[in-house]
Amino acid sequence: MKLLSSYFKEMRIAARGFYFYIELIMAVILLVILLVAVNEESVSKQKEFLYYDMPPAVEDYIIQKEVEKGALKLIEPTEFKMKAVEFEVENRETDELTSYEFEKEIYNLVTYEEWDPDTGKLIKTAYIAETEEQMIRLAFQERKIGATIVIDDSGERAFRYYNQGYETERLVNLLYILHNKLPEVVEASVDNQNVRKLGEVQTLNNRENLVPVMVVFMGSLMGFFIVVAYIFLDKTEGVIRAFAVTPSSVWKYLLSKTMIIITTVLISSSIIAIPVLRGQPNYPLFYLLLIISTFSFAALGLFISSFYDTISKAFGVLYFFMIAMMVPAFSYFIPSFDPLWLRYFPTYPLLQSMKEIIMVSTDAVYVLKTSGIFLAGGLLLFILANYRFKKTLTV
Repeated sequence: MKLLSSYFKEMRIAARGFYFYIELIMAVILLVILLVAVNEESVSKQKEFLYYDMPPAVEDYIIQKEVEKGALKLIEPTEFKMKAVEFEVENRETDELTSYEFEKEIYNLVTYEEWDPDTGKLIKTAYIAETEEQMIRLAFQERKIGATIVIDDSGERAFRYYNQGYETERLVNLLYILHNKLPEVVEASVDNQNVRKLGEVQTLNNRENLVPVMVVFMGSLMGFFIVVAYIFLDKTEGVIRAFAVTPSSVWKYLLSKTMIIITTVLISSSIIAIPVLRGQPNYPLFYLLLIISTFSFAALGLFISSFYDTISKAFGVLYFFMIAMMVPAFSYFIPSFDPLWLRYFPTYPLLQSMKEIIMVSTDAVYVLKTSGIFLAGGLLLFILANYRFKKTLTV
C-alpha cells in the first residue's frame, strides 16, 4: 500500500511538471508524421538519363514496344535548369580523360515512367536527352547514372554507362552482367533456378516498419533520460536528502519513479502503435516487453544518476549512452550491415523483438527470451542503484 501511495503521490507531482508531457507530445507528433508524411508503400525516386545513339525511327520503335507492353508511360516533359559547369570524365578501360564545359541553359526533356507490369509499381523515371553531351551533363549535375544506348553490329542494344565514381564494384559488375545478355535471357535464367522458401514471407509497410524504432527510442530510451531528469530535479530540491531522516524506504521511492516512467511510456507507445498497427501485433507480448525494457533502462538511469549531483555533470555520460544505443538502428534499416559486435548493444535484440511482435507470426520464444534477459539485467541494476542511493543519502 505504501508503494501505491508513493506512486500516486509521485504521479500527481509529475502531472504538474513539464517532463511528464514531453514524451506524450512527442508521441502525438510522431503519429502525425507517420500518418501524414510517410507513405505505406515506397515511392520510387530513381532517375535515369538516357541518350539513344541511333536513327530516330529505330529509337521510336524500341520505345513504342515498351509502351505497348505497359512497361513505359509517357508523361509531361521535365524542365531542368542547368548551371554553368566544368568537369572531366574518365574512361575506366583506357584511363583517358575528356573535359567538358557548359554554360547556363534550360533543358526540356521527353520523360517516361517505367512501371512493373506485374505489380503495377513505379520502378524509375527515364529522361531522354537529345545529345550524348546533354545526357552526360545531366548525369553530372543530378548525381545519377547516365547511359548511351546504341545498336551493335549484331543488331542488339548495347549500353555505355556514365556513373559518378562512388558506386560499389558489385553494382558496376552487375551492369556488365545485365547487359552481357538480353534482359529476357537473364530473367529466364533466374526464373529457372530452383529456389525453396523456408517459410511464408512476411513484409511490413513503411509505417509499420518505423513503429519498433519509435517505440524503442521514444519509449525506453526517452524513459531512461526522463527518470534521470526526475532524480536530478529531486536532488536539486533536496527531496532525496530528506530520506535520510524519514522511515520511508529508498527502494520504494526509486520504484515509484520507475513506475511513473513505465506509465508514461505505455501511454506514448500506445499513441504511436495502435493507430498504425491496429490489431496486427501480439499486444500481450508488446506490453510485456515494453514494461520490462522500460524498467531496465530506467534502472540504468537511476544507477548512473547516483554517481552525479547535477545533470550537467552527468550530461556527457548520458549523451554518449543515448547515441551508442541508437547505432543498432543502422542494422535495422540496412540488414546487410550486421557486424557481430553490434549484436551486443541492448537495443539490437530489443528492436528485433519489437519487430517480431508486430509480425503476423510472432516468434514468442525469442521475445520471451529477450524479456527475461532484460528483466534480470534491470533487477540487478535496480539493486545496485538502491545500494548507491542509500550509501550516498548523507553525502
